[in-house]
Amino acid sequence: MKKKTKGFLLIFLALVVATTSGCGIPSFGSAESLMHPPKASGDNAKIQAVIEEQAGTDYVLSYPQGGENRSSIIMKDLDGDESEEAIAFLTLNPNTENAQSHIYVIDEKDESWVIKGDFKNANNSIDRIDFGDINGDGNIDILVGWNTYNVTQHHLYCYLFGKSMKEINTKETYTDLAVGQFTEEKKSTIITATLANTNSPAKGKLLSVNDKNVVTSYEVPMDSNITMFTSFKAGMVNSNTYGVFADGLSSTNKYNTQVIYFNKEKLLNPIYSKAVKGVLSTDRDTGTVCMDVDNDNLMEIPVATKLPFTNSKDEANTAYQTMWSNYNVKTTSMTPKQTVIINENYGYYIEPPKEWLGNYTATFNGDSSVLTIKQAVFNGSSYSVGETVVEYIATLTKDWINIGSRQGYTKMQDIGIYTYGYKINENTPFVLSKDEAQEIFIPKEETESVAVPPVEVIKSSF
Repeated sequence: MKKKTKGFLLIFLALVVATTSGCGIPSFGSAESLMHPPKASGDNAKIQAVIEEQAGTDYVLSYPQGGENRSSIIMKDLDGDESEEAIAFLTLNPNTENAQSHIYVIDEKDESWVIKGDFKNANNSIDRIDFGDINGDGNIDILVGWNTYNVTQHHLYCYLFGKSMKEINTKETYTDLAVGQFTEEKKSTIITATLANTNSPAKGKLLSVNDKNVVTSYEVPMDSNITMFTSFKAGMVNSNTYGVFADGLSSTNKYNTQVIYFNKEKLLNPIYSKAVKGVLSTDRDTGTVCMDVDNDNLMEIPVATKLPFTNSKDEANTAYQTMWSNYNVKTTSMTPKQTVIINENYGYYIEPPKEWLGNYTATFNGDSSVLTIKQAVFNGSSYSVGETVVEYIATLTKDWINIGSRQGYTKMQDIGIYTYGYKINENTPFVLSKDEAQEIFIPKEETESVAVPPVEVIKSSF
């Protein structure tokens, strides 16, 4: 029986990291130095020997530049026998005009590891690799996006795993893609999105491969103003609909979300199709992307609006109110679910009480380490800003005493490198207890903060 070979993956991943991080390993451009230190043993050594025997001496390992699978050697159980096959990416004759990329699919047969498939491609690098049973035969197939000279377009190939392997050139290009069961068929399909170019507008496609390995496609228009996708995630639109949530940045520096899904033999993009003069209902100024915020297995879309401000000087520091919403397939509209103020830099959000909505505003200081919430009073045609209700502060934990504590903030908790605190105005126009101030503060899980260290804030007026 085959042994699990994840250790081999780690060896090669370490080598790839070393080559891309500037580590001082001698002669790393050669195949010899890539393959031999450290020397593998057991099944790992056998796989390594197969690669060396097939590739010769003049080659380098390659690795996908995007997606979730970024190793040169990927171990994956493709046939469901609870043992893993090896998928290797490498370039033969890398520094010559005859350079050629290869994919080796390596399987164990009669206690020996053998090349089950050797596929070559003239493209010089790999965008991404994904997996899915795309022809419905019960085996996991390999999907590879090959880079082209156009950085926003990649060629999609499928490598079908079975008794014998088959390569399918879908003849499709994409900017981003997702794999999943997007139709009622019990197999994986592919949803791609392609940005607009001089020859064609932006479009989404659903690609399906049948049991005769024929590729069929369904197409839908997308927003041609989008210049890049900031997130492209598969997720549940509702309990019966699985689709893709495409967050993008437009040429006018606006963000929006498009939701693509398949229904009754049609690929749909209803948010874009209902745009008014090119403006989507999900247009926003913030880069927050779709996610399942409440772990109910449904994806939420961020609908962000600027909170009230009284003059242009205050506008830049005024926070956005984000209304997490589900897309309602039946009504083709957004259903609000949760309203928050998000502090992306310091990894938390505030969920204001319902009675505050429409009656408050909030501002950040220069580095977003302090969030100040104030009353906002609507005067019939405009707002005026009233008293401060509460302030929240984030400091580096080592600086809490000198910054947070010294300025009268009450400490709440330490998370990672930060300490968080709050300070309630004694004359707040809203009723807010200490417990409530802490309850509406919600740290984001597994947040990767990009903030600079907080600076000492100017003392507030209360």
